[in-house]
Amino acid sequence: MPEEPWESYHRNVLRSGLSYPVGRSIVEASLRAAGVHLLALDFTLYGDSQSDIVLLQAVRYSDIGSTYDLARGTPNRPRCVLKLYAVPSAIRAEAGAALTTGGGLLRACAWLAAADHANPTWLDKSHTWTAYLHSGALRVEEREY
Repeated sequence: MPEEPWESYHRNVLRSGLSYPVGRSIVEASLRAAGVHLLALDFTLYGDSQSDIVLLQAVRYSDIGSTYDLARGTPNRPRCVLKLYAVPSAIRAEAGAALTTGGGLLRACAWLAAADHANPTWLDKSHTWTAYLHSGALRVEEREY
């Protein structure tokens, strides 16, 4: 069996009324297709925002700072994390479609693949790529911090 495309994996237990929009095998296939190896893959809760539902967040941590599980100056380890958020069960199919046929997961994996090969100035800061479900459509936002 080939090695998984992440160093750590975590999946929160969901409370009633919540579902993950896609499963681990779909995420894994997308990561493999893009050639991405993550520091962590997290299936997690708390993706709500005020007006939109957070579906997915890709994070590329700075080369010069610390991450939540990499000490400053740690060499030769992935610095990317992918978080898939639980959604209300009533919109699971719509959210899953936004990530699969709507291209959200493919775009996130392409962003992660490009992130590790970005120019050094870009890599000096941490960056996020977040996909939201907004009025039934996928909305993407990128930030640096």
